[in-house]
Amino acid sequence: MSISEIHALLALMDDPDETVYGHVRERLLSKGKDVLPFVNDAANSGRECELFQSRLSRLQEGLQQSDIRQELETWMEAGGQDLWAGAQLVQRAVDAGWNVAESNYAFESLKKEVWLELNEELTALEQVRILNHIFFSVHEFEGVRRIPHVPAEALPTGVLSQKKGNTVGLGILYLSIAQALGIPMRGINLPNHFILAYCDNAFVSEGTGQTSQAGILFYINPYSQGTVIGPDEVSEFLSHIEDEGSDSGRQWRPAHPMEIVQRLVRNVSYALREQGDEERAKRMLEVFQPLLSSFENAEERSGDYPNV
Repeated sequence: MSISEIHALLALMDDPDETVYGHVRERLLSKGKDVLPFVNDAANSGRECELFQSRLSRLQEGLQQSDIRQELETWMEAGGQDLWAGAQLVQRAVDAGWNVAESNYAFESLKKEVWLELNEELTALEQVRILNHIFFSVHEFEGVRRIPHVPAEALPTGVLSQKKGNTVGLGILYLSIAQALGIPMRGINLPNHFILAYCDNAFVSEGTGQTSQAGILFYINPYSQGTVIGPDEVSEFLSHIEDEGSDSGRQWRPAHPMEIVQRLVRNVSYALREQGDEERAKRMLEVFQPLLSSFENAEERSGDYPNV
């Protein structure tokens, strides 16, 4: 589609004939994100027609969602191992105006601060102490738990800018930095909580089919200033919240990054509904439906959101 054709179609966005409008909208949506800059320009052109602006707004949203779906599909086909990239997709679905470059710069700056303190001679516990020092002493990140929940505090990108987050948002940011630096950590989706496991390097290199505590050296709770905890403490925590006969080993196995992003999607959607934004929560779940349906029983393992 040529630039002149795009402009011609955009000029028809305020046509009173719904049939014409529907045809124009479908034509533009079919071209995907390449037409988004032209739509944005039209929205900012100063044209005050309410019908024109409202239709453009819906078209922008549709194009952005289509773009996210395509990138989600690419991310999943590549194995979905890049946790930070997955979290960025969730952020974009929540906030179309989110500044990707600014957020990535902040992430890389934080990663560099940790990297400058690391060396090959450090033990696993010493690496965690450095992460904790940068996160909680230098940058003063803090864990918060509010009712109703706040979407920005569940999003690791929001935690990065605001320095506070819930157990999921803060935990995913901590884990993303660790994994970007090659530190062998994995996330664990406990019911109503999210902790990390520091794993044996050789064990991690074997893949992501972990079960129970095999290959785990110790656990970390970013929500509690990066406290190191042992398996007995995790087992005690689970004993208070699990029904008799439940599979506790499954509950605390290391999760695949796609399972973690799946949990993030549901957590943020839940927060949006608590704030009364049912429509945006629904649209978000629709965008990420391929991911949400990709892990059987993953919802049972997370447990911090109602059935949807």
